Amino acid sequence: MKLLLLSYLLVCFSSFAKGQDYNNYASAGRALHIPESETYSTSSIANYLQSNFKTDKEKLLAAYVWVTTNIKYDKDSMYNINWGPDPQTKISSALRRRKGVCENFAAIFSDISSKCGIPSFVVTGYTMQSGSVKRTGHTWCAVYPDKEWLLCDPTWDAGPGSRTNFFLISPSEFIGSHMPFDPLWQLLPYPVSHRDFCRGSFYTKKEGSPLTVADSVNAFLQLDSLHQLEASLIRMRQAGLENDMVNTWRSYVNMKVAIVYEDKDMNLYNSAVADLNSANTIFNNFVEYRNNRFIPTKSDAEVRALLDPIAGIIASAEKKLDQIGRTVENLQYDTAPLQKKFDALKQRVKDQQYFLKQYVESSLADRGKLFYQ
Repeated sequence: MKLLLLSYLLVCFSSFAKGQDYNNYASAGRALHIPESETYSTSSIANYLQSNFKTDKEKLLAAYVWVTTNIKYDKDSMYNINWGPDPQTKISSALRRRKGVCENFAAIFSDISSKCGIPSFVVTGYTMQSGSVKRTGHTWCAVYPDKEWLLCDPTWDAGPGSRTNFFLISPSEFIGSHMPFDPLWQLLPYPVSHRDFCRGSFYTKKEGSPLTVADSVNAFLQLDSLHQLEASLIRMRQAGLENDMVNTWRSYVNMKVAIVYEDKDMNLYNSAVADLNSANTIFNNFVEYRNNRFIPTKSDAEVRALLDPIAGIIASAEKKLDQIGRTVENLQYDTAPLQKKFDALKQRVKDQQYFLKQYVESSLADRGKLFYQ
C-alpha cells in the first residue's frame, strides 16, 4: 500500500497571479506577533486568533499571513512526513520544522480555520501556470467565511512580503489556475470539464441542472471520511478521466477506500475473536458449575438459562465473519479456522443442552446419577 501511495507525488510550485489585496488589513501585521510559544500547534494558534481578532475574514487573514510567512517551502523529507499513517503528522511536523510543501501549507491553514469555527476543506488537484498545465499535483483550501465558499492557496503566496494574491478568491476566478480532481470543489454551479481546463477554456457551459453549491458541499461534509471518498470517486467518474493525473488520483482514492475497508475487516475479525473468547468463557463457567454438581444450588430455570447467551454471541460473530471481504478482496484474514471453532463450540453447547434437558426432566433422586454418565 505504501508503495502505491508513493506513486502519486504531490509537488507544488510557487507562482504569481492577480487576486484580492488584503494587505491594508491591520490583521496582516498583527498576525506576525503571535507569541512563539503559541505557534507549535494549530489549537494554540486558533485560540490566539479567536481572542485577538473579531470577524471570520480577519481571523482567516491572520492565519493565512502567519502560515505563508512562517512556513518555508521545502521538499526535504516530504514523503516520510506526508505519507505516514497519521494525518496530523503533516501538520505537527511542518509546524515544528517550519517548512513543508503544499500539503503542509494547506493542512495547517485549513486546520486553524476549522478550529476558529470556520468551515474549511483541503482540496487536491492540478494547476495551470503561464498557460501550461503542470503535470504534478497540488493542494489548496476552500473556506466558508460569512456563508460564502471561497478559495485560498497559501503555498503560492508563501515567502516574505505577506502576499495575498490567492487569498479568498471567488470560484469563478480561481478556476483560471486551479482544477480540483473532485469537481465539487470547483464550487461552481456548472463545473468546468478537465478537457476545457487543459485547453485554457475556463468559462462554464450552462448545460443541465446547476449544482446548488452550498447545499451540495454541506451534504458532502456531513458524510464520514469513507463516504466522502466514495462520493468523490463517483463524481470523478462522472466528470471523465481525461488525463493521467486524474487517473492516478482516482487510483489513489480507490486505494484509500480499500485501506478503510481492510481496517473494517480487521476490526470485524478481531471482534469475532473477542466474541469467541466471550462465548468460551460462558461455556467453561457452565462446565465448571456442572462439575461441581450445580452447587451452589440454582433453580432449574436459572440453570437452563446459563448457556442461552452463547447462541446470540455466536450469531453476531458469524455475521461479522460473513461481512469480511465483501467490499475488497480479503487477503489477510482466513476466517475458516475461526468458523470451525464456532462450529465446534455450537456442538459442545448442543451436547450440554441435551444433558440439561435430561437433568430437568429427571427426578431429584435420579439427577445425581447423570453426573457420572
